[in-house]
Amino acid sequence: MRNMLLAALAGLALTACPAQTTNPGPTGGGTAQQTTLVDVTEPITTATTWTKDKKYILKSIIHVDGAVLTIEPGTTIAGDRGSALIVTRTGQLIAEGTATAPIVFTANFPEGMRGIGPNNWGGVLMNGKAAINVTGGDNKAEGLADEPRNRYGGGANPDDAHSCGKLRYVRIEFAGQPLSANNELNGLTLNACGTGTVIDYVQVHRGIDDGIELFGGSVNLKHLVVTGSDDDGLDWDQGWTGKAQFLVVQQLPGRGNHGIEADNNRVSQDAVPRSSPVLYNVTLVGRAPDSSDPGEGTSRGMVFQVGTAGTIRNAIVTSFNDWAMYVAGSNSQARWNDASLSVRDSIFFKNPTAAFQNVRPPNVDGGVVADNFDEEMALQAPSLNIRQVDPLLTFATAVTAPVFKPLTDSPALTNGGTPPNDGFFDVSATFVGAVGTTDWTTGWTAYPEN
Repeated sequence: MRNMLLAALAGLALTACPAQTTNPGPTGGGTAQQTTLVDVTEPITTATTWTKDKKYILKSIIHVDGAVLTIEPGTTIAGDRGSALIVTRTGQLIAEGTATAPIVFTANFPEGMRGIGPNNWGGVLMNGKAAINVTGGDNKAEGLADEPRNRYGGGANPDDAHSCGKLRYVRIEFAGQPLSANNELNGLTLNACGTGTVIDYVQVHRGIDDGIELFGGSVNLKHLVVTGSDDDGLDWDQGWTGKAQFLVVQQLPGRGNHGIEADNNRVSQDAVPRSSPVLYNVTLVGRAPDSSDPGEGTSRGMVFQVGTAGTIRNAIVTSFNDWAMYVAGSNSQARWNDASLSVRDSIFFKNPTAAFQNVRPPNVDGGVVADNFDEEMALQAPSLNIRQVDPLLTFATAVTAPVFKPLTDSPALTNGGTPPNDGFFDVSATFVGAVGTTDWTTGWTAYPEN
């Protein structure tokens, strides 16, 4: 099966032609009218627009190469097994939906059969020219063949302002394909994308691997909802130095490893630029009391490792069955000690105990004793403003209709930090968690089970 899948992923596109059939319309945010099915099998090398009156079927790996692909609001794109949409360093994807007409990427299987093991497709991957901390500043995209269209990074002359395109009001469903150990396609992969890239109001739902993974770059993210990923919600590596605000990660029963998994560089932990993003207003909801291992590991809130730095403010971390926060290894612990890695103005609640750690002895692969670092004690410093109170996210663990807005008397609505006034962050978001009194997730998100 793995060889067959690899062969499918390695195949080049052939031709693109509209199918001679119609269907009642997209299953996501599109219109209810009769919709022409369009098979997409050829690389996009000239300016192209996909319109909402058609449903586009990705038949293989489709590259947007040396051109701009524009997608209208309300359009549905469905991927066959072994397909993916890859934006090269010379291409752009402009997919700007609206709250009432989101753009939906989903698996090309009937409802009830999507997201069942091999029925997943490969997701959306965008390659940019910003800096990464891999030797030479250039790397091959994880999970793809090593050829020029699948490489990312600016080499010796990175462009940290590079734009991979725009994603607004976009849903990516039932995506991601694990190819081999530590070699997967995710729901949304951002490789060395720069600050010119716009990622705003994006949901990744029930992916096989990570929801959103960033390999280096300086891209900024806002209004993200990651629900039901098999592995991590947000994963960063290779020197991501961007910003994010308003991030929801929700695990589901039997699905989910880390809410956030944060790395610098696994080969060279002090490689520069060091991963050091700034995140404000984060809600991480684990799958406790489910303590099963779905194949990726037990459920943890935030894991910082292999030398990553980072700033986390105004976060809620709740309902994880293992560590709520884990600073793994001496290099990332050194970042905590020099304050380049920090968590403050946050709430931890309903994790394994009233404290931040597990009631069990530390695992053999690390922990308080093995790593000589006591996360619970570190978080108790009064200056960090860490609270252990119920944020009143009463409906945040629901499977098909979660609500991430806290109840009106929630302590999370006050006592957060003020985001930086730098033109990106919303400085009025002094609440704790991703959602305050206004629920920005309604209307454009969806939570189908299959």
